Amino acid sequence: MTANDLTSSTSMQRGLTLIEIMIALVIGSVLIAGAGKIFISSKRNVEAQLNLQQIQENARYALDLISRDLRRAGYFGGLKNITAVEGTAAPLEADGKCPLGNAWGRMLARPLFGLNDTNGEYACIPDSDYLRGDIVVTRYAHPAAVTGPLSDKQLYLRSNSSAGALFTGSESDSNQVAEPSIVQKITARAYYIRPSTTLCPDGSVPPALWRETLDSNGRPAAEELVTGVEQLQLQYGVIDFDPDDDMSSYGVSYRYLDADSVTGSEWDAPFASASEWREWAELTSNSAVHSTVLLARVWLLLRAACTEPLLTNRRTYAMGSHHYAVDDHFRRQLYSTTVQLRN
Repeated sequence: MTANDLTSSTSMQRGLTLIEIMIALVIGSVLIAGAGKIFISSKRNVEAQLNLQQIQENARYALDLISRDLRRAGYFGGLKNITAVEGTAAPLEADGKCPLGNAWGRMLARPLFGLNDTNGEYACIPDSDYLRGDIVVTRYAHPAAVTGPLSDKQLYLRSNSSAGALFTGSESDSNQVAEPSIVQKITARAYYIRPSTTLCPDGSVPPALWRETLDSNGRPAAEELVTGVEQLQLQYGVIDFDPDDDMSSYGVSYRYLDADSVTGSEWDAPFASASEWREWAELTSNSAVHSTVLLARVWLLLRAACTEPLLTNRRTYAMGSHHYAVDDHFRRQLYSTTVQLRN
């Protein structure tokens, strides 16, 4: 082969034909489209996993807050008989309302209370704040004893094993009980669903778990707890004690009721076993009241704060007697727990 032949052959192999270029472009486009699709799918999966992880973390936190307060409801130091509490801010009879003064925190004889799918006459949770679902209220003395200065208008309980005094901080000196005694801050909390203060990128407002709690003036004040809590539902386990039956609170059946089916006497009953009921009935000469709330079932429905456009959710979530149907683009998870109460 001559040098001219080699040069001619090399020249013929330079560049690609139009058909080859078009084939290469098509193959490249297919590869790029596939890679883009994989990237988008992976991104959506990551976003879904992050949403689910956030939902799970929020659920654990919210359930822990509510369960802890339910277990503490009715704890007033070493004092079991709440009728022994007096003081300059003496306990008030519970009326199923939440006035804007310090009366709400003083209703110690009703450490647990609920409203069923309504804000009722709860003035501290007006219609503009209430979104949906149940409201659950707990009252107790904070487990940590107060050792420092007292806030002038905050509610406190000074107690020993047999007597107690309920007072505001400025009246501490005139509300003494026999030593040894402790001073504890009164805690009252109402959990409910309300629109969040957080905004989604599209401008929508997600729901959130809020609670009313006593501020430094002893009055109810709102605080946001967990974004994305869409529903709060509770049912209460009520047990009847029979004076002719030698039974305890173990191994017996409960009637689970919505809050509006629980009577005032069942909310207020201070006994948790047949023997305690007998002692209470003998002390008060009141054998007509023999039912009490000893359990609480809690359901929380949480959702991602903002939408996932490609996700369609058409489910109905059963929470006790309440059924909540949705048809939108939010990821949701339902959680529940059962809490045994102190009473």
